[in-house]
Amino acid sequence: MTKKTRSRPFTLFILAFPFILFLGFLFFLEEPLPPLAPLPNPNAYDDLVKAGQMIQGPVGLYDQANLETLREMISTNSEALMAARSALSNQCAVPLQFTKSYITNHVQDLIAFRNLAHALVYEGRLAEKENRFGEAAKSYLEVVRLGSQVTHSGLLVDEMVGVAVWSLGEEQLQGIVTNLDAPECRQTAVQLETLAGDRQTWEATLQQEEAWSRRVFGWRGDWLELIYRSTRQKNFTGALAALDGDEQRENRLLVDLAARAYELDKGRPPASFADLVPDYLKTIPQDPITGTNMNFNP
Repeated sequence: MTKKTRSRPFTLFILAFPFILFLGFLFFLEEPLPPLAPLPNPNAYDDLVKAGQMIQGPVGLYDQANLETLREMISTNSEALMAARSALSNQCAVPLQFTKSYITNHVQDLIAFRNLAHALVYEGRLAEKENRFGEAAKSYLEVVRLGSQVTHSGLLVDEMVGVAVWSLGEEQLQGIVTNLDAPECRQTAVQLETLAGDRQTWEATLQQEEAWSRRVFGWRGDWLELIYRSTRQKNFTGALAALDGDEQRENRLLVDLAARAYELDKGRPPASFADLVPDYLKTIPQDPITGTNMNFNP
């Protein structure tokens, strides 16, 4: 063996040593995975998926639907809507699967939730056209509830679908605030505050995402995260911005509901949050970006 040949393994070792050391560093410093939380029993998740898969008709076209189309859509999907309401009365958690194909297979569940949310909006639009605005508010609150439920124990993709769904419900509610009477405004505000407190936190979503990646990819998940950190960070930043934007719209909706209830009760608009808290709102809504109290601007 020549001197050059003998030195080759040593050279390869020198080149590979930093990489080996880094992998060892990841292995020994990696925190143990958190235990899997038990799913609720009964778990509404599968029933909500089934209800969404039952939806038939032109979902997403509620803005263009006339009275006849709305009635037909609700009649066709009455069984699915009944099943969804029954499921929404139970707790819900995403039953994660720790396989590389999970996200691809999971897309069908998310489509089912979108269809179900649109069917509930059809129901609310029909109630609006028939001047049943209190009933419309209940349908739109169910959309918000659906958006909250389908994020529990889920990943970032579940969070984003949840944001889209509950934003849809809140958008519809914002459109009928001035058509609700004082009790309806107060009840809607109370339920919105309760649902907001029941959502999975952003921190919990990130922890779920990290734990899922580590269970599926092992130490390679850490290595892949380093390689794709820039893209991953952009996804997280975009998701957080969408979440903050929705919370700001929700706070605006809560204040509008409380202010209208106060004005109908008192005969004059509120002058400050002191008029609304605690009789019409539990607390002053906070700006999700600054963490400070929202400015009063009814």
